[in-house]
Amino acid sequence: MHTAEDFKQLARQTSRGQLRTRYLALYHFKRGETRTQIALYLGVARGSVNTWVSNYLAHGLDGLQDKLRPGRTHQLTAVQRKHLSEFIQHNAVKPDGGRLIAEDVRRYIRDTLQVDYELRNVYRIMHALGFSWITSRSKHPKQSQEAQDAFKKNFQLETILHTPGHLGLDRIDIWFQDEARFGQQNQTTRIWAATGSRPRVVKQQQFDYGYLFGAVCPSNGKTEAFISPFVNKDVMRQHLKQISETTEPGRHAVVIIDGAGWHTPDTADELANVTLIKLPPYSPELNPIEQVWQWLRQHCLSNRVFEGYDDIVEQVSAAWNMFISNVERVKSMCTRDWIKLVN
Repeated sequence: MHTAEDFKQLARQTSRGQLRTRYLALYHFKRGETRTQIALYLGVARGSVNTWVSNYLAHGLDGLQDKLRPGRTHQLTAVQRKHLSEFIQHNAVKPDGGRLIAEDVRRYIRDTLQVDYELRNVYRIMHALGFSWITSRSKHPKQSQEAQDAFKKNFQLETILHTPGHLGLDRIDIWFQDEARFGQQNQTTRIWAATGSRPRVVKQQQFDYGYLFGAVCPSNGKTEAFISPFVNKDVMRQHLKQISETTEPGRHAVVIIDGAGWHTPDTADELANVTLIKLPPYSPELNPIEQVWQWLRQHCLSNRVFEGYDDIVEQVSAAWNMFISNVERVKSMCTRDWIKLVN
């Protein structure tokens, strides 16, 4: 059996107010005080004190814990919830265009599962099944998931086949490279504003742009960038030369690129320590630099005005420098498991 001091210590340790009150009631009970006195001390009903003492005497400390409340029985069975989840997954994007909305789900539950819900409860059920109303990402109609999976699976072999034979895999640095256009036709983003309002932000109509060539090595956090008013193979050569010069002697840089017209093998012909490997067609999600562009826009470059090209260069440079100022951010955002060549 527990002593009065045991209950005093338990009351100090718990952060749950109701449980603390029960422990204190037993503390006073163990000290020989009447249940009426205990009720007055704690400001509770004597009947509650009677119940706590009785539960403790019958079940010990477990008798003082809150009982699980079963709540209302779910109207949909486990099998029905599984069918509903599959329906939402398969019809999130309608084959003939458009998107699935809560009213469609409500109609399916009513007509197929024979259960009628109010619309607000349909949202609750969808959240309980693990669904959220989120922004989708676009993909090209010709994108091949099989090609992407094969590229990741065979990446180590492709690296071996395309790099000098005397190099060990532990001497190879993997880089991701891409370029993005920033300028006066700028993006607007979501912002915090009063509920029910429609805030307005400026969007320019001029056409000055700059192209940011960016590259990241996730293993060591190194980065290189180059801003140009246009894109072509000569600019790409200058960018690859940056990567070549920052690569330590005795090491080799494998640069992963997409299929842009200026991303051709001959742009690295004069660089003995650089090899290019192309991603599968229409596979931007395999290149984490895409996330870097999104970070730059969301944190630094959206919802603003650029005076001209020089201002674009200055602001984009500042945004890039802000991103790379945190090496751990660079590594965590751009690391992918499939690029690891050695364990």
